[in-house]
Amino acid sequence: MKSFLLIIWAFISSSLLLAQETTPFKKGLVFGVSVGAGNLRLNTNDTLSNAFSTSLPNIKIGYMPSSKLAIMLLLPGAVYKYQEKDRGFEAFMVAGQYCLKEKWWVLGAAGICFDAAAFYTVKDPKTSNFYTGFPALSVGTGYQIYHKRKFSMDIQYRFFYGQSNIENAGKRQGTSNMILLGFNWH
Repeated sequence: MKSFLLIIWAFISSSLLLAQETTPFKKGLVFGVSVGAGNLRLNTNDTLSNAFSTSLPNIKIGYMPSSKLAIMLLLPGAVYKYQEKDRGFEAFMVAGQYCLKEKWWVLGAAGICFDAAAFYTVKDPKTSNFYTGFPALSVGTGYQIYHKRKFSMDIQYRFFYGQSNIENAGKRQGTSNMILLGFNWH
């Protein structure tokens, strides 16, 4: 059974490698969604929490004026538990992504942080607390593992820092380190 699975894995891997274009040319609109997991550390009014977290679908949408540079809106985020309910620690950012090599890119972003109840937990919008704050910063890198026509997949690492102003003049600061799998159309 192991040798059968190894043969299947080798066949699929070689098929993916052969299906890739060697010199992808990207220009124009770009849209990406990434999912993954990592660590989220929150400091709420001097109370620290550090936990494993899944990412919300991280979204990026923008324009590539050249095959190496993309200017985008980035929506990174992570899910955490607060009082037995899921909340999202997220941001709305302007980002620049630059390809250092053919398949390797780096990203930097800045914007506004927001902390809100996860959309699937909201029963009454008036009772779900929504907080915003500044700054929100993110840096990341990614490596393209698959490319065919206008679709690509990449493995990403993203660091995200944000600060939101919560009730009673409090603050919630968070940092997340996430490993993500990205699906991109360009």
